[in-house]
Amino acid sequence: MPLSNDTTSTIQTAPIPTPTYGPSGSFTVLAKTFIPHATPATVLSAIRDTKTWSQWNGFTPLFTFKSSLSPESTSQSTPESRTGDSDPALVTGKSGWLDLGSEGDMTVFMNGDGLVEGSKKSREQGMIITVLEPLTTPLASSQDSAQNQTRKKGYRIAWKSVGYAKWQLHSERVTELVEVDEGSEGRKGTEYVCWETFGGVLAPVVRLAVGGTLRERFGEYAEGLRGFCGEGTGKGVESFEGAH
Repeated sequence: MPLSNDTTSTIQTAPIPTPTYGPSGSFTVLAKTFIPHATPATVLSAIRDTKTWSQWNGFTPLFTFKSSLSPESTSQSTPESRTGDSDPALVTGKSGWLDLGSEGDMTVFMNGDGLVEGSKKSREQGMIITVLEPLTTPLASSQDSAQNQTRKKGYRIAWKSVGYAKWQLHSERVTELVEVDEGSEGRKGTEYVCWETFGGVLAPVVRLAVGGTLRERFGEYAEGLRGFCGEGTGKGVESFEGAH
């Protein structure tokens, strides 16, 4: 699938640090895009709501929660809660939504679009959500004092893969969503940046065997999310802006 002009994906030989593993690693797969007409809260909702993945996510369209940590298993007895009334986008406890500590298996399609009938899955990949938090980044161009810098708002979500010993192979995928509002004559939307850094003795083998495919799939994931949230197809996206 050809990518739009706003979407890029690359392999970085200088690994980008991740929250769990820090600067250690062998290589990074990096994807970026601009999602117009969508706030970071809306995009975060699409990523967290695994029930929408089958509408836009051809890379990993299905997610199965571990029974012990599934929101479905606790929703009958535990009402939805929020990490803070000031940020309803981080609501927790919703059925099918990724929360901090959620664990499960993603159905991975490495060799084709998982949304196309007849596509054959590659494997089930276990993962755990390691980060779910607000993200506030000072604008580099700001001339204000450090105390009064113009700031961009957004969110960060990350998950790490499970299944191998750390020394064999480890990876963590980080997504940052940053608000863009350049005024009435400029762009409005969300800057999406996602990277997964691989480490361990098997990481060079992974890069050699499937590095190029991972780069393609990361770009397609970004493009699918962009279309779902920002170009009028994401009618199923549930945003918590203004929720009570």
